[in-house]
Amino acid sequence: MAKARLLAFLLCDNATRDRDGKVTLHGLFDRIIALRTSRDVRLFFVYYRFVVEEPCAVALRVIDPEGHEVPGNWRDSLMELGPMQTIWALTSTLLKQPGPYVLELMQENSGSEPLSIAQMRLTVEESEE
Repeated sequence: MAKARLLAFLLCDNATRDRDGKVTLHGLFDRIIALRTSRDVRLFFVYYRFVVEEPCAVALRVIDPEGHEVPGNWRDSLMELGPMQTIWALTSTLLKQPGPYVLELMQENSGSEPLSIAQMRLTVEESEE
């Protein structure tokens, strides 16, 4: 049973958080066009917002086009009840090949299998330029 209700799950080029907790997102997207010869490492951000109904943990899984999980440690323990939002920074080096990636938010429960809360597809395209 879900212990948190998802309100938003977005990707963006940049995100800032003020001292009062306000998050500002810049450049929302759902695909990345990578230059074939580019060696630039770029950051991008995953933003999520939940209403927490019971304390729980939320984690992000990234699955590459071949179905393999990309190593990473994106996890938050949500202990306070009510609205909660955060941002995770990811790097373009995680996306090693063109194709569709799956980003999946998981709710981790003690003593049971993780529960999938939401999935998003991120397409990485290669450009000649």
